[in-house]
Amino acid sequence: MGADFLAANLFTTTRAVQLELRDDQKPRLIPGKAVHHSPPDTAHDRVRKRWIDPGDAPWLHALGVTTAEGRITKGSEAKFRQINKFVELLRFLLRESQLVPAEALALVDMGCGKGYLTFAAYDCLRRAGVRRLNIQGVEARSELVELCNRVAAENRFDGLRFEAGTIESASLDRADVLVALHACDTASDDAIAKGVQGGATLILVAPCCHKELRPQLRAPPVLARALEHGILRERQAEFVTDALRAALLEWAGYDTKVFEFVSTEHTAKNLMIAALKRRRPPNQALMAERVRGLAAFFGIQSQRLAQQLGFELGEPQSNAE
Repeated sequence: MGADFLAANLFTTTRAVQLELRDDQKPRLIPGKAVHHSPPDTAHDRVRKRWIDPGDAPWLHALGVTTAEGRITKGSEAKFRQINKFVELLRFLLRESQLVPAEALALVDMGCGKGYLTFAAYDCLRRAGVRRLNIQGVEARSELVELCNRVAAENRFDGLRFEAGTIESASLDRADVLVALHACDTASDDAIAKGVQGGATLILVAPCCHKELRPQLRAPPVLARALEHGILRERQAEFVTDALRAALLEWAGYDTKVFEFVSTEHTAKNLMIAALKRRRPPNQALMAERVRGLAAFFGIQSQRLAQQLGFELGEPQSNAE
């Protein structure tokens, strides 16, 4: 006021008032007759939808996200938004994949950390009416595994368990859903491969730290000078890595979606790959051609997920002598 704006108006149901601020003059308050005789309609004002109610999720308090009264703790706002966004996406993708409604469902969270999203998935599925849940979190840090198992027991979450181990070493017989958020570098590839080999209907990954392909990148001539800049080369490696992952999942029989998971203000590692298993087998020859074409364009000779799935990035050698 006084700089960009020189006037302000206040409207009530009984009167209107205007405040004027003019150069080198005292402010003037000018009363007037009421313009509006009834209060505005507030029907459009809606409380934001929360998929997890912080006041009805004691596991959030046990994990340090909320207070005992169910309020979000200071510094945990971004984490709570991430949890809610994950549940929103999971609900939508479970319906799209026709995994719910169902009597039973198995979900594995690879590299689950403190288990925020593992607990959220369990809570979401339990409230969705799935009676027989088999939810497993895999985490390398034993102290977090111990904490999460204790919280699960305290909340009587039958069918939810946490095991110590790495993504690479974890055994997975089968799973309906595989989740791996922010698994570092090739650990995301290991998680995807576990999901494919375990017959998962839905695979959700949010990759992190794309280091594997950066040394291999051979820039096309038109991009050579641009990719001399480290930050641009780093982002190109991220793009190529996740594009190859999506293409390999298509070849393996999945429909893939690549999208922003949460806003960049919460985390820069916000890209998510969602893969839903097709009901009909893909044209593998066409899909393989796309994968190899992408790899060849950027000079990629090897990639962890391709190795795990037994896919040759180069043209397969003929058996003819």
